[in-house]
Amino acid sequence: MSKTIKYAIAVAILLGLNLALFLNDSSNDAPKAEKYFLSEDLEGVSRFTFAIEKDSVVIERSEQGWILNDQYKADEGFINTLISILEKVEVGRTIDDWNREVLGNVEVEFDFNTRYRFQIATNPTKTKSYFITNDIAKEVAVPGYRDNVIDIFTLHPDQWRDRTIVDGSWRTIQKIKVEKQNGESFEIAFNDNFFTVNGDAPYDSSAVVDYLNQFQQFQANEMISKRRFPDLDSLSDSEPLARVLIDDLKDENPTLLQIYPDDEKRGYHLVIDHTGQQMVIDGRRVQQILSNPDGLN
Repeated sequence: MSKTIKYAIAVAILLGLNLALFLNDSSNDAPKAEKYFLSEDLEGVSRFTFAIEKDSVVIERSEQGWILNDQYKADEGFINTLISILEKVEVGRTIDDWNREVLGNVEVEFDFNTRYRFQIATNPTKTKSYFITNDIAKEVAVPGYRDNVIDIFTLHPDQWRDRTIVDGSWRTIQKIKVEKQNGESFEIAFNDNFFTVNGDAPYDSSAVVDYLNQFQQFQANEMISKRRFPDLDSLSDSEPLARVLIDDLKDENPTLLQIYPDDEKRGYHLVIDHTGQQMVIDGRRVQQILSNPDGLN
């Protein structure tokens, strides 16, 4: 499981890194290749549907932003990555009468009206991508994009979810309370003009500000649905390593994070919030959260 989840996180990171490669088009002088989609059509995309093996992903545009499977807010950055990829997909050779394996089905809806459907496939060495309609396959690629184009369609539904847990800073956070199972617990609270640490004025006010600012657009490495990783489900039945309460002005209710120990040295921690949502967060970031920024108090 450890390798599986590390791979899942790595895929998410690589997609973000590779985005810069194909957003920067340095081939202005090259002949124009045939694009698979028209850019003006993709400006009106209203829904994506991917059916890959047992997983089904439906991402639909709404007044509240992109929604995943009618349940979760989708990661806007990943949606933009997907649209950018499709805008730059170029067509290569054509293979008539495709009779090889297909990996799944994709449907793109435009303006909540028309829909375009195609299947996806790859070659045995997984170095080429194909879009297939009516048994006719088009080899497709994105210049400068090193990964297989179809890989983005095979992401687990969890990987399309918005990973933002809290978005606060020293200007909006009212209190943070860290309770550890073993070791020093501490509380940072706003009092009149500034913050106190365990009820006293801090020795290092800049360190306190830096500590609070780490919660700006604070994201998990990945959201984890229950039963996806049974050993993480089992870990959730154990005693948490620590509990972190974050009270921010922008949130109606405080955010409570229960952090579980990394006994197997995975490099990340299981974290469960006050709604019961599971996620994983990098071990170094967890260490920063659990470290008193004003250690002399």
